[in-house]
Amino acid sequence: MNNLYKHALKQNQSITQDLEKFENAEDASVGLQGQISASLIALKRTIDDYDNLAKREMILVKQEKAFANVSKLRNEYNEFKKLFERLKQRETNKVIQNDRSELLGRRHNTSTPEYPFQQHDYSGEQHALREHNFINETDSKLDEFIAHGREVLNNMYDQNNTLKNTQRKVLDAANTLGLSRNVIQYIERRSTQDMWIFIVGCIITLLSMWAIVHYLT
Repeated sequence: MNNLYKHALKQNQSITQDLEKFENAEDASVGLQGQISASLIALKRTIDDYDNLAKREMILVKQEKAFANVSKLRNEYNEFKKLFERLKQRETNKVIQNDRSELLGRRHNTSTPEYPFQQHDYSGEQHALREHNFINETDSKLDEFIAHGREVLNNMYDQNNTLKNTQRKVLDAANTLGLSRNVIQYIERRSTQDMWIFIVGCIITLLSMWAIVHYLT
């Protein structure tokens, strides 16, 4: 349980650093926003897992301390989420303002038409609005893809840890029961195969995330 709490603190620190970059306008890219979104999802999952372990803690003192940690982590998570939403709205407002400035600049650079409300200007505003909506939809889709990829990686990481723990327990049990060396070697070979499957899965997932970000941004 302590390891899970430490993992949540590391996730907390990483999100804090990314939000500072976003807030200070050091990096407002779609990639960073997707990373923050995925990190928030991963942090919430870690908090939920930690909360479930705390509920099963038999020692009352440790349980109360764990519940206090869960409450603190949830409050920090909610603050992170609110700040992230405000920063995203700030970037959206910047894009809208830039679009308006660009349209006004185009109008000033062209001659005054005979009729003030020509269809050309109206179509230009519609085009800018459609382009802005498309960018927002693309950002949302990228956030979803990256968050899904991060969740898959976290699940694979957890499964790998589970396999390692299972291997240790099986080997200990095998030594205790006096199983043959051939059976132990077979278990070790299967564990090695599972490790390679895990590594290949990680590579495929990372390549998929890179392809999504590369071709959709």
